[in-house]
Amino acid sequence: MKIVLVTGVTLGLLVPKVLAHGVDLRYQPQQVIRVTAQYESGQPMAEATVQVFAPDRPQEAVISGTTNAQGEFQFVPDRPGQWQVQVRQGGHGGLLTIPVGTHAQATAEVALTAVPEPPRTVSLSQYTPAQITVMVLAVVWGAIGTACFAWSRRRVSEES
Repeated sequence: MKIVLVTGVTLGLLVPKVLAHGVDLRYQPQQVIRVTAQYESGQPMAEATVQVFAPDRPQEAVISGTTNAQGEFQFVPDRPGQWQVQVRQGGHGGLLTIPVGTHAQATAEVALTAVPEPPRTVSLSQYTPAQITVMVLAVVWGAIGTACFAWSRRRVSEES
């Protein structure tokens, strides 16, 4: 009877340890950038479109999303440099440059106030010769079509 009792107690103490799953928890502190976007009136830019551009990829958004109801958006930069954040909503928007260093603070908060975007200038250097040719031909074709339409209307009114 003692043997059964000792065996039962031993198994009762060992089996849960053998069947338990080990857990390994780790953490890595990261720099979180929180952008808060609001209009000049103080109203948050809720559900505004956000695009984040990395220092080495300024033409392509590496993170995209929308702000929450309070106009907030968070992201974690993965490399040092000048990060750019663009926030847009209903014809309003802004572009913010955030310097991220190797020894930056654990949490950075940045506020962005929406201002109307300035008019953009277009440079022909951003287009290929084929694109420029197509644009010129489209303008010429449109001018010819407009002239023919005006000439046909004038001719119809002269015959009346």
